[in-house]
Amino acid sequence: MSSTFRYNLLRSVKPYTSFTPQLTKSMLRVLIQVSVHYIESKKSSSEVLSLALNKLTNGGHEIPPNFCELFTMVFLTMQIFLRYPKGVVKHHELRKCLMDDLNLTEEYVEDICKVLLNHRDVLSKNFSDTKMDRVKMSKLQWRINISLSLNTVQIDKPTIVLHFKLQNKEYRTLELPLSMFQQVRYNIALLLNELQSLQSRLALK
Repeated sequence: MSSTFRYNLLRSVKPYTSFTPQLTKSMLRVLIQVSVHYIESKKSSSEVLSLALNKLTNGGHEIPPNFCELFTMVFLTMQIFLRYPKGVVKHHELRKCLMDDLNLTEEYVEDICKVLLNHRDVLSKNFSDTKMDRVKMSKLQWRINISLSLNTVQIDKPTIVLHFKLQNKEYRTLELPLSMFQQVRYNIALLLNELQSLQSRLALK
């Protein structure tokens, strides 16, 4: 198995495992379905999340407090696996990572592996195609959103608002609490560090 697969899984997905107690088998299957749908389509993540919420609501399931984090955990797991050429990550190695590193039950692992391994070729092709076709960002603006409490003495917790302009002229807006924004900053720093390391290795060749 590529040594980077487990590293990437631990770095990107492990932080979300604290929310797995909120996961149910029926919810996992919906999250797998919408993750596959996201991989195979050009829909935005917000549209896919709405689809998942509708499926769960129509099925009579309660929406957990950290639904978005659970979706991210499932989608990132599938995405990271599909980045590797077929055969690099073996079946038993994938199962071991999901059970030992992400602390998923055998039943949950079986559902994820069944989709990733049985439909690997189609998923890999669709993942590659849609990754190239997704709309890119052309402009980013941000601001700090501060609101005062009723007594005007204490400032409520500020949030960070990110405003994206896409190449297709559409706009997207995200409002993040400081804790989530710090997590985004941390992941961007890791990404920049990896890019720098990659560029250094290429320069040495």
